[in-house]
Amino acid sequence: MTQQEFNDISKRYLEGKTTEEEERFLEEWFQSQPIQYPVNVPENQRKNLEKRIWRQIHAQIRPLGHIIQMPLTWVSGAAACLLAGVLWWHSLEPPPQVASTVEPSLPVKVENTGIEVKNTTELEQEVRLEDGTVVLLKQNSSIVYDKTFNRTKRTVYLKGQAFFKVKRDVKKPFIVHSGDLTTEVLGTSFWISHHEKSNTIEVSVTTGKVSVYTEKPNQKAEKNGVILTPNQKVLYDVVSKNIVPGIVENPVPIVAPEVVNLPFVFKETCLQEVLDALSLRYGVEFVIANPSAKDCKITADLNGLSMFTQLELICKSIDATYEKRGTVVFINGDGC
Repeated sequence: MTQQEFNDISKRYLEGKTTEEEERFLEEWFQSQPIQYPVNVPENQRKNLEKRIWRQIHAQIRPLGHIIQMPLTWVSGAAACLLAGVLWWHSLEPPPQVASTVEPSLPVKVENTGIEVKNTTELEQEVRLEDGTVVLLKQNSSIVYDKTFNRTKRTVYLKGQAFFKVKRDVKKPFIVHSGDLTTEVLGTSFWISHHEKSNTIEVSVTTGKVSVYTEKPNQKAEKNGVILTPNQKVLYDVVSKNIVPGIVENPVPIVAPEVVNLPFVFKETCLQEVLDALSLRYGVEFVIANPSAKDCKITADLNGLSMFTQLELICKSIDATYEKRGTVVFINGDGC
């Protein structure tokens, strides 16, 4: 059915000129539509459509200055049907290529298990939950949460990739389920990436602490997991059920901006002191494998460099190497 044909039937419905078959078609079609409107129709456009439709309805029910009494439910149903039809037609058009914000009151879909919000655009989509938590959904990613979200608990189910900036609430931990992996926090920010093709789930922390775990079958009191702090991550293998902790590819400073902007220059400073300064800045633990290397002197300007580039310069200056072992970085060398 074309948009024009749909509009013609709707117009005749308002005029009381439709056949029983056409009325049955409209009523069945309307009942089958989701309660909420598609999220890719701008709010101002939806309101303008509502105003235009109601003007048309009032023109039809007040001909020649005489008021015709009509059941309110009939008029409201007709208006909703017309509006839903127009919005449905607009939803078939490609969504605008701009970042959009989705409020929980305008979900994409309502399912038996809860409310689903899915990002069908090419850009990140911002979702603000009722508790104040902000979720940035990547393309083709979705979250599902219960209709009673934030009343007694805060639980979200993720498919795909998303960044969570969780509003702190010590009475209601924020829990994200992604496949078999569970991430639990009070208030922090972190990434979760569910890679279905490689059967892996990655969780990386930006601020705060995150508990990541899986529940063992028939052993609810015992969980297999780790605690993550900033610049740490875990990679969970869906097949083997293994959780492997590690360090994010590009650690960022966790100290205040005014501290980050201070000169990061060392002159004849022992290796242990340099690594201690790095640990304070990035929250990463460094271990010197050979104790005799602790007093090796470092002279280097480390401003404006990434953490691993800084490490490379430090190691080259004393003929050493570094390796990542889980969430710890080991410095290997014979000493100076």
